[in-house]
Amino acid sequence: MRYFFTITAILLALTSSIAQTSNQDIDRPEYQAMLNVQDSAMIFPESMEEDSDSTYNYNWTERFFVHVDPNCVSDRQVPEVPDSVYIMRLRALPTKIDMPFNQPVRQCLDLYVHKRRDMVERMVGLGYNYYFPVFEDALQRYGLPSELKYLACIESGLRINAYSRARAAGLWQFIPSSGLLLGLDINSFIDERYDLYKSTDAACRYLQQLYNLFGDWNLAIAAYNCGPGNIRKAIARSGGRRTFWEIYNFLPRETRSYVPLFIAATYIMNYHCEHNMCGRVNEIPPVCDTLMINTMVHFDQISQVLGMAREQIESLNPQYVYDIVPGSPEKTYSITLPQDKALAFIELQDSIFAYKADSLLPHNGDLKEVPVRGRRNSYIKGGGASGGAANTQGIYRVRKGDTLGSIARRNHTTVAKIKKLNGLKSDRLSIGQKLKVR
Repeated sequence: MRYFFTITAILLALTSSIAQTSNQDIDRPEYQAMLNVQDSAMIFPESMEEDSDSTYNYNWTERFFVHVDPNCVSDRQVPEVPDSVYIMRLRALPTKIDMPFNQPVRQCLDLYVHKRRDMVERMVGLGYNYYFPVFEDALQRYGLPSELKYLACIESGLRINAYSRARAAGLWQFIPSSGLLLGLDINSFIDERYDLYKSTDAACRYLQQLYNLFGDWNLAIAAYNCGPGNIRKAIARSGGRRTFWEIYNFLPRETRSYVPLFIAATYIMNYHCEHNMCGRVNEIPPVCDTLMINTMVHFDQISQVLGMAREQIESLNPQYVYDIVPGSPEKTYSITLPQDKALAFIELQDSIFAYKADSLLPHNGDLKEVPVRGRRNSYIKGGGASGGAANTQGIYRVRKGDTLGSIARRNHTTVAKIKKLNGLKSDRLSIGQKLKVR
């Protein structure tokens, strides 16, 4: 009997705590304003599209080292969670950024919990055991809230090779102009938007600028999506109101979903187990070293001398468009390798630089020869300056404005071959349609 009363007391206390938390949040103006607003006009980022997490979008390292946990059962029959539990869990998160609960947040939570479970399970395994330590280190350097690491989940779905229809690239989805303004090198031979460390540093600097501009993290996060100019316009149209939820209806439709998605991503990356999700097992080598080199080197030279797959080097160094690190006495460049291979590189660097240098490297170090002599890094899906969307498996996803002729030219093939490969009887295409191109 004593145990019965003890358990009953605990349950009553928990119920009281949930009710108190719920009432506190319901009294907040932003909760009241959006409590019953089911926003059918929200547009979700490309990273949330149904086919964005297909395995053909993964890089070589992910396909080789990240896999489903056979010892964990992911149950897709997920019971509905009441609002009061969501509120309690969000309030329990140790975050500096405000995490209110309302209907737009609930819509985004439902998307993760029910429709994007595979994406969540992959991001959990890849994030906590690979990307997040890098993000957290950079955020700490700039004195920024550590939960901002979850922004990359929205921007790219934690796919370092992500490339959008708006030409945004990498984990943090910078368009070329923004990347250049933040000091990233973007040219025919290198695209640092795909560089894990440099793009993360640039994202931190940009977020810091936006927070200094608006003094509010939700507005800074929204501005990361649509630019500070659009936030200023929304503030002006709202009559000078100064919170995200107060200017919600004056924002671009995709930006309306952006802060709710950030809150939902923060929630699901912390509470995935409560929704019967299993994070992927991640066996990516946990320790990599970055070396600075002032000599031009081809990935094949490294791969052959060190006995490692070229695709692994490519996936760790996606910023190099033609599989060549263009090091020179005038400028050093970085190369990232697993720790054991980095040590071997230092020991064998003379042999690496000499291996088949005449056949693999452009003569006299002239990078103008690279497009003829080199192979474009297939890991950058349509990246850099040259465009295109063919991946390593020869699949192209049709975008707005594409024709069979433009797709054929971009992928060095013919219209007739594309039609034959795909059994097409006409030249009509649909946006999002996947075509075999080789």
